[in-house]
Amino acid sequence: MKIATVIPLKKGTWKENLTYFTAQDVVSGSIVTIPLRNKKILGLVMSVENAATAKSNIKSMSFNLKKISEVKERSIFLKEYFDSAIETSRYYAGNKNNAITVLIPAIMRENYDTIAKFASQAEMLPSGKSKLKSEKLILQAPVLDRISFYKTLIRGSFAEKKSVFIVLPTEYDIRIFETSLSRGIELFTFTLFGDTKKIIKKIEQIMTLAHPVLIIGTASFLSVPRPDIKTIVLEHESSNAYKLIAKPHFDLRFFTELFAVKINAKFILGDTLLRYETIARKETDGLMPVHPLQFRINFQGKIEILNPSPKNPSGNELVSISKKKFKVLMNESEKEIKNAVAKKKNVFIFTLRKGLATMTVCRDCGETMSCEKCGAPLVLYSSYKDKKRMFVCNRCEKESEGDQFCVKCGSWNLVPLGIGTDTVYEHVKEIFSKEKVKIFKLDKESAKSKKGAGTIIKEFSVQGGSASGGEDTGKILVGTEMVFFYMKKKTPLSVIASFDSLWSLPNFKMGEKIIQIMLSIIGNTTEKLIIQTKNENDRAIMAIKMENLLSFVREELEDRKKLDYPPFKRFIKISHLGDKEQTSKARKLLKEIFKEYSPEIFSGFVKQFKGKYVTNALIKIDPNKWSLPEISTGSSLDENLLAKLASLPSNFDVFVDPEDLL
Repeated sequence: MKIATVIPLKKGTWKENLTYFTAQDVVSGSIVTIPLRNKKILGLVMSVENAATAKSNIKSMSFNLKKISEVKERSIFLKEYFDSAIETSRYYAGNKNNAITVLIPAIMRENYDTIAKFASQAEMLPSGKSKLKSEKLILQAPVLDRISFYKTLIRGSFAEKKSVFIVLPTEYDIRIFETSLSRGIELFTFTLFGDTKKIIKKIEQIMTLAHPVLIIGTASFLSVPRPDIKTIVLEHESSNAYKLIAKPHFDLRFFTELFAVKINAKFILGDTLLRYETIARKETDGLMPVHPLQFRINFQGKIEILNPSPKNPSGNELVSISKKKFKVLMNESEKEIKNAVAKKKNVFIFTLRKGLATMTVCRDCGETMSCEKCGAPLVLYSSYKDKKRMFVCNRCEKESEGDQFCVKCGSWNLVPLGIGTDTVYEHVKEIFSKEKVKIFKLDKESAKSKKGAGTIIKEFSVQGGSASGGEDTGKILVGTEMVFFYMKKKTPLSVIASFDSLWSLPNFKMGEKIIQIMLSIIGNTTEKLIIQTKNENDRAIMAIKMENLLSFVREELEDRKKLDYPPFKRFIKISHLGDKEQTSKARKLLKEIFKEYSPEIFSGFVKQFKGKYVTNALIKIDPNKWSLPEISTGSSLDENLLAKLASLPSNFDVFVDPEDLL
């Protein structure tokens, strides 16, 4: 009789490890079927001991041991995959169960027996196992240059009988790279997304095909066992989509790099502009550039900066503020848009936020209209049903009437500020009210699903026909960053309606994010980009206009170093949500537990959420004291700090390498 410690491979299971008994042969790493809550699910065996040895422990248990229902003939998953998942969970101070279930696609868990049948054939493939240390490379260049490099890389790998896996963050990215890379090798290229039956068929081919293959998919499909994968490329490295919003808050870029090292695969990070922390790792971790990093912007069109408040040489505005009337689009922008549309050219107008106005303030006392439930700034929207204006909180989604008064002074003199998608959309409709121009809007309100967003982009992009609103004019799309995930065809003209609003988000990475947004817009534009701003000398704008980002990136990294920001310090944020009494206790607990790490304890940017208070604690630590040797040579995890983070109650949330400090 054996006693096995098992991790349930099911999302939502609250315990990390469960204990079962069996008389069957079972070893660490085995996949088993176990009973849990009146259901049978898959589990991963973490450890095994003889019942005789564990006799005293069994007697002290407060529950009856259950029997393992079935021991699978063999595990289809690589040991290195599970090892990487478990070590990733340690890095992010999460539990092992969440790590493994997040990193194995549901299709692999739910169809395990079907996929396991392919495994015996997979054994015939050459392992391609290398004793050489994993090589880490970075590739920063325009997308066409990167694709050209990957084509050469794939041909060379195939010649050496080795397979290649290109990791991408979204289905949209996968489709683009499939189109560019599969030509001539269609029979050996496999993309993993979409219909379940098709994916299972592709997995069978990946596992059994003798010829080397090119796999293009998201990071979790690295779990598909293909022993001859010796190159892993992580593309669109700067994408926020790699970061998991929900627990366990993993960054899939970290996991992918760790797994590549575990299997001794060449690892390549690629993007038009890599994350600043990745660029810095060229010096700290010895990441080798494939080619010298390119910081020049290869834009063949024209960039025009428009200032609605021009100043004379003395620095004074040429037009008095009292005489100016706010315009969503400047006259020059409107003229360019009209000319483009008349020439049957499409136009994209970018705004940062959805809604009519991103915030509303009282003219009399300056109070900002905030959500009474959670305290976040209210956003003004126009109802789709009756065009009635209403306030909506983007955080807790509470809705309220648009005819409100100031809660501080009682005044009705409220003014909406900021430019949202609704404001721009209504303004553009007014401009073209007498013309047959099709105008689209794409944000989270106008498209609730991938299908809805895809339909909008398809109608915007189609040439002529009924969907275009007439064959004699171009079309206009007003949208947020959401557009970048779905845009397939470039537009001749793009307009940033309010560049200054980009700085409105309190984020220590905001400068980097702004550059990435502008590069995305440039990448989707062929002829001209118009930037509307009151600060035409902004460093980010000047870098884009000069078409060279090197100085801007250097200055940003120097600023971060002075301020002890990442990548020069590791940030670990702990968040707590509770009432006043719970918040007071949480602050004391955080201060006491982490006193040797000098935590900075502060309220969240939105102080209340659903009637409760947000408290954050920030720990700054030397990166070498919170990393893994596979990621950064000579580094390790501070086991004392890890134990303290693991000891926190479940109502505390831990974020390692947080995107913001809100």
